[in-house]
Amino acid sequence: MTANAHEKIIPDPTKKVCIVSRNEIPVFWMKSDGTIDPARELRIFHANEALKNILPPTSDFSIAWANLGEGEKVPPHTHDTTTILIIFKGSGRLLVEDGREFFEGDCIVIPPYCEAGFVAGPSGCHGISIEVGKG
Repeated sequence: MTANAHEKIIPDPTKKVCIVSRNEIPVFWMKSDGTIDPARELRIFHANEALKNILPPTSDFSIAWANLGEGEKVPPHTHDTTTILIIFKGSGRLLVEDGREFFEGDCIVIPPYCEAGFVAGPSGCHGISIEVGKG
């Protein structure tokens, strides 16, 4: 139930804030020799048990940290979901269409079945990737 603007919400003393460290979300991208490359990481929130228990199913929603080091690429690919990339640090360039650049603070919206790929700029590219729905 949602309270209206004039209704006081009573706190529930049994509820506690949970802090999930970034390090508690497993890294999924690795170098070819099997070691973790800190310049290139993907941390899918559903891989952490505490987050998995509160998020909608991965078939409807997925969220991940996505970091690339300078010049690192995500080759052109497609998803059957809408993807929103929120760039919070760094910059990059699309590897498809007209090669447009994107910067800190930009949101990149990729429709389902649209090919997209990226290359990170000089200071890398750090963002949150959100995938919603099915195409």
